[in-house]
Amino acid sequence: MDAQELKNSQICVGEDLYGASVEQLRERLAVLQAEALRVEAEIAKKDDELSRAESFFKNS
Repeated sequence: MDAQELKNSQICVGEDLYGASVEQLRERLAVLQAEALRVEAEIAKKDDELSRAESFFKNS
């Protein structure tokens, strides 16, 4: 699933899943997993930036 498809998906966390088909649930899970990976990558990037900044200011 690409970035545009993720933006176009309409997922509401916590909504009732009773009426969703197995295929819809699989698609939903794929979107959520892709979003989790995107968030994890951003966290890693920010952790790296913070570490570099802390290192810079400790050595200054």
